[in-house]
Amino acid sequence: MFVGHMQAPRRICTPIDRTPPELARMTGRLIPWLVGSMTVAMLVVVAVQVNWLESSAKLRKEVFDQSVEQSLQIVATWLTAGHLDEVRSDDRNLLRTDELAPEERMVVRRMESFPMDSLLTIALKEQGIDAVPVFGAFNRYGQPVFLPEDAEDLQDELLSPRTGYSVTLGTLQFRVHFPRLPRYLMGQMLGAFALSVVMMLLIAAIFAHTLLAIQRTKRLDRLQRDLVNNLTHELKTPISSIGLASEALADPSFDDDAKKHYLSLIREENKRLGVLVENVLRASLSESGAMRLYMQPLNVHDLVKNVVKNMAMRLHKQGAKVELDLTASNPNLMLDRIHVTNVLFNLIDNAMKYAKEDPQIVIRSEQTPDGLSLHIQDNGIGIAKEHLGKVFERLYRVPTGNVHNVKGFGLGLSYVKNVLEHHGGSVHIASQPGEGTTLTLNLPFEQPDKTEAT
Repeated sequence: MFVGHMQAPRRICTPIDRTPPELARMTGRLIPWLVGSMTVAMLVVVAVQVNWLESSAKLRKEVFDQSVEQSLQIVATWLTAGHLDEVRSDDRNLLRTDELAPEERMVVRRMESFPMDSLLTIALKEQGIDAVPVFGAFNRYGQPVFLPEDAEDLQDELLSPRTGYSVTLGTLQFRVHFPRLPRYLMGQMLGAFALSVVMMLLIAAIFAHTLLAIQRTKRLDRLQRDLVNNLTHELKTPISSIGLASEALADPSFDDDAKKHYLSLIREENKRLGVLVENVLRASLSESGAMRLYMQPLNVHDLVKNVVKNMAMRLHKQGAKVELDLTASNPNLMLDRIHVTNVLFNLIDNAMKYAKEDPQIVIRSEQTPDGLSLHIQDNGIGIAKEHLGKVFERLYRVPTGNVHNVKGFGLGLSYVKNVLEHHGGSVHIASQPGEGTTLTLNLPFEQPDKTEAT
């Protein structure tokens, strides 16, 4: 007859920390503007870099052209100055010399007498150019009068104003072409180009990192609000129950049986509050790196049986059935008793929370070459594929409709993952919506150095 007095009043325990609506709306409007501004700024920087590269390439080409023209003037001076005592007139590079005037014929014969490739290379290097050229001499009609073998297939390039350089020798033209000029100029700009690419990649990396940070901050803000709301919801019922039970105990009209009932209720609700606070504190310690493991040889099968035994009342109350299939041949490992027990408790508790009407839980052990695998399978509502990669993140809770439909803070699986990793193991999840979930804990024989044995 006292149950009716235990209904929690609606007026207490509203959410204790919400982001002001104006601030939330302002933040929501600010983020798109910030992202847009950063995108425009990045595009401007990229455009400036590209324009700078184009301008630098154009300038280098102009400097190169001027240097080649000066080199050709030096070569022309060498060819037209002084006289030679001997010339060789029987070389195959000489073409149509009989049609030339005597002074022009002298110039052509000097080209053959001098090592022209060496002279041209010297003149170019004096101007800081080490590109390899081909060259030839042509009359006023564009016909070659002196043409080395390596230039025979490049006459069009030599005669083209776009790809060839020339200097006038009387009625002749001494022309030069650089077959690998684009590659040469690119090599000259390689340092500047690499620096520009590195700068653009760095800016892109900073931009991407900033975007990810904004998204993480936005998501964390939402998750923290959900955590506060869920925490408030979880604390509301035990606090209300304890308050009402305390008021009832102050009523002298209640008999001893009623008082024992309320005292028992207060104890249970107090334990529940302790568990809630411990869960939050435990997850906080594991995330901050303050977790310390006190290792001792333990039998995993015994730990599982003890957890199931301690949860027997809750399992019975919810109509849950646990099937144990512990067949690993060597279940003895170095473990931290408290943390591994908490992990098992959390996973079985989750299996009941997300169950349908009649929870069916199967716990299997399997020996592996490196240690032992523990599989905890349920017949719950399951998890969609898009959420599987996030369930081990801190504060993440799989959407189940109403945020309060399933109790919890989104801390449990994050804590489980941290405990397993501190043991040198791992945890994996497999799930299908409507078909249940299987969590696999892999515990190794050998422990990492950061653990402490007792």
